[in-house]
Amino acid sequence: MSFLAPLWLAAAALAALGVVALHLITTQRPPASPLPTARFVPQGDARASSRAARPTDLLLLLLRCMALLLLGTAFAGPVTRSRGASLARVIVADRSRAAQRDVRDSAVALARAGDAAVLFDSAATLVSVSLTDSLRAITNGRNRGSISAALVAARRAARDLARSADSVELVVVSPLTADEVDAASAGMFTQWPGRVRLVRTAAVRPVAAAVTLVSNDADDALRPVIAALNVPTAQGQAPTPAPVRVLRVELNGADSAAARAGTAVVSWPHIAAAGRVAAEGLWAGNATLVAPLERIDYPGTLAGSRIVARWADGKPAAIEWPLGAGCIRRIGVGVPEAGDVTLQPAFGAVARVLLAPCEGANTGAALSDSMAKSFARGGPAATAAALRSADESAPLAPWLFGAALLLLLGELVMRRDAAPVHA
Repeated sequence: MSFLAPLWLAAAALAALGVVALHLITTQRPPASPLPTARFVPQGDARASSRAARPTDLLLLLLRCMALLLLGTAFAGPVTRSRGASLARVIVADRSRAAQRDVRDSAVALARAGDAAVLFDSAATLVSVSLTDSLRAITNGRNRGSISAALVAARRAARDLARSADSVELVVVSPLTADEVDAASAGMFTQWPGRVRLVRTAAVRPVAAAVTLVSNDADDALRPVIAALNVPTAQGQAPTPAPVRVLRVELNGADSAAARAGTAVVSWPHIAAAGRVAAEGLWAGNATLVAPLERIDYPGTLAGSRIVARWADGKPAAIEWPLGAGCIRRIGVGVPEAGDVTLQPAFGAVARVLLAPCEGANTGAALSDSMAKSFARGGPAATAAALRSADESAPLAPWLFGAALLLLLGELVMRRDAAPVHA
């Protein structure tokens, strides 16, 4: 048995000691003596306090102490658990588009009876039964990984393991690419109450968009943006170029053939030269843009398509659907030819998402070694008490409260019937 809030036990013990101390102080009435001048004695109840060598009213003292100790035990939240392994592991295995088969091999080698696993890409799946078979069946998907989603599921799995294990270790098996980590990831690693071990595997070689523009306008507003996107980065492993074809003209059969061959064909039509364009909010990936933009109507989403960008009111602003080895993406965001909208850094961040390779291509470079090491933590594994939730149910608490209430009622009856000379 363990306790969710053991400090209540100490508080109850101190309260019981206080009751014992009070029972050592007795208040008694002095013996009566007839005096001829009693009429000069002021009216009142004459009592004298003294210390006793032994506590008085032992049965009443016992009831009070037992009631306090039962209340303290109930507030401490006693939790019974079966006898299990002294150390269990939560294995977080990456099955995203950035991972390779060595994730599966490493996870299988680490797994033991009594462990749990969390398989994650953009979402996390908890596995606690048929662990080895589930790990051997890992296949990498086309979704981006999310370390934060995996850590949320890992904390839930660790809380379950803490019912039968003394401590729980977190083991993360992943290539740890930059697009798998968000603003919450570092804080979630820090909040883990024990040892965190990283098993870093090889990552799929990242790809970078090689964007070409097909437009009848020599001064197209997207040309400087596309030129900036095509500048290679010097960090990490050199990315593989992934063709992205941006059409400012109508789609034709050759474009569909290019999509089937693996190209991301992006249809981004011009808007007619009109009057003043209202400011709109646009969200794509982790980028947000508020600027004069025009909404271009296009058919609704198709079966198997995904939404790439949304307007501030939640309506789709860009959709993508797979075609062969590539995809076709339709952009419903009209950019004014005049003005400085395309020169804003926020527009460049949004354009990087809108003109990215097709979904499923690994666009995240490997996380730096220094940042990856900052996620690992040494020391002992997380204790079972530290992993249990503060609101975890304690099934014995209601019974302890009931027993304490009965004792307090008995104490009340006994105190009422006690001799009036005692406190």
